[in-house]
Amino acid sequence: MELRHLRHFLAVANELHMGRAARLLGMAQPPLSQSIARLEKELGVRLFDRANRRLTLTQAGAIFIDEARASVLHADAALAAAKAAERGMAGVVRIGFDSAALYHPLPHRLALLRRVLPGAQTKLFELSTNDQLDALQRGAIDIGFAHPPFGTGDRLDVHDLPADNTIAVLPDDGRDGEVSLAEIAAFGLILFPAAQGPVLHARIMDSFMKAGIEVRITQEAGRALTMLSLVSAGLGAALLPQSIRRLAFKGVRYADIVGTPFPTWPLAMIARRQPQPPVVRHVWRIFAEDG
Repeated sequence: MELRHLRHFLAVANELHMGRAARLLGMAQPPLSQSIARLEKELGVRLFDRANRRLTLTQAGAIFIDEARASVLHADAALAAAKAAERGMAGVVRIGFDSAALYHPLPHRLALLRRVLPGAQTKLFELSTNDQLDALQRGAIDIGFAHPPFGTGDRLDVHDLPADNTIAVLPDDGRDGEVSLAEIAAFGLILFPAAQGPVLHARIMDSFMKAGIEVRITQEAGRALTMLSLVSAGLGAALLPQSIRRLAFKGVRYADIVGTPFPTWPLAMIARRQPQPPVVRHVWRIFAEDG
């Protein structure tokens, strides 16, 4: 059964007149009559009664019309989706993100994407920077939001995003205001593993060392929410991007760090430097143009 035969049937069923249906379809009447006859032969049923030079739908034709219309609509939708994907207007984009991206740059861009490119479907994966680099290499994700530097030479396209200042996350003791490195060190430090972000980890520890403050890492945790839970349990203090303030978490308080310069949290959008599906290129441009 060919799709054009269904279109011909629907035109005739709507008009109940072979000549008018042929004009609407932009074809001669004899080929249209032959098309309907072939469809009826293939189905093994009559779709139209032709008594007294009038066309009427048979019972089989009346039942067939809804399914025929649905089939044509589905075919048209499939064609439109394929054309949209070819133009980069539709398709699946797999996005990896570090937890630091979750509280501002990523949600803002996802909301923008839904407005300007509704045909793009996103699949999100929370991954450390190293895991994102590995996933990009394997082709498991298309775009990542991760912490530079990456040490991958010319294998990546990199779009730098504004760095986020670092704040302290402390057990909620009823106080407020700023804290010093010495006060943070007194709690002990809950920090991500060095392998997860070796450069930033080294800079954080170096800040305490340059200030002449000895700090003990009481617990390692790779996710911001895990760190918040551990801080609320009184196991130490954490250092996180200031965008974490957007998240209210019982049992912790946020505080600016004073007394010494402290490293910021750099963030960048990354993708493999190789041919990408049109929708991935389109999403990259939208995200990059947003700042």
